[in-house]
Amino acid sequence: MDLVISDIHADIDALDKILNVASSKEFTKKHGKFSRIINLGDILERGTHPKEVIAKLKSLEKSYPILSVMGNHDEAFLYKRMVSGSSFASMDAHTQLNDEDISFFEQNSDGTFGKQEFMDQKNGLFCVHGGPLDPDKIMPKNALDDSWLYQRTWQRLTDEDFEFFNYYGYHYKASSAFAEVKKHLKNHIILCGHQHLEAAMVQDSHIHEIYSALRPTKEKISDHILDTREIEINPSSNYLIRLGLGGPEGYYRNGSTVPHFAIVEYNPKKVVLFTINP
Repeated sequence: MDLVISDIHADIDALDKILNVASSKEFTKKHGKFSRIINLGDILERGTHPKEVIAKLKSLEKSYPILSVMGNHDEAFLYKRMVSGSSFASMDAHTQLNDEDISFFEQNSDGTFGKQEFMDQKNGLFCVHGGPLDPDKIMPKNALDDSWLYQRTWQRLTDEDFEFFNYYGYHYKASSAFAEVKKHLKNHIILCGHQHLEAAMVQDSHIHEIYSALRPTKEKISDHILDTREIEINPSSNYLIRLGLGGPEGYYRNGSTVPHFAIVEYNPKKVVLFTINP
């Protein structure tokens, strides 16, 4: 079983809460134990505990494989790009990060950091922060200063019936995502985050939005009530599943919110989305 996290945003309390829930006796009895962790990016910015979050993930690497992709806020910090939204307290906390902390992000031979995507051929997973489209195919020739906004870290699922670019990134249709990933995996699950709201779509003979039809069930785990939404995976269909916000610390001023995470089970195959209520 895989534990999937996204958009922790330097929120150590939320990360600890997710780990405590997912490793509790009540949770493992019902859902099983996770054997690896998939991190869909954005462990940095917005929140005020980046050093603690990185230290926790480094500690977890001693016990579990952690498969990570880069998030847009991770890149913004590492490449010194200004992205709005972080408080002065958050920015100050991030100035305390040193080279040892930054070493969590593997540096590539070309000087970039981390991976834009992770593919699990065996289990049919295509993991990205924002979207799976090839930037070279959607980027116009005259894109210079804003070319980084076409990367997979910045792509986002459009709410419209068309694709477009703005300074939040390239907005893609689900049909484009499925078409791109089909070049790599026959039947697949696209896992992403970035937009902080859960979503789920399936492609069989057509593409259907399925999240709105998922009726959450309540389960009590330790001192928490979880909202649980199960997506049973048909092996002949394709799925695009987006996780909600993992670390709400930097977003409380925008209204109360709570941590989200997911698991991928393989026997039978399903993706389960969780919301940890207060």
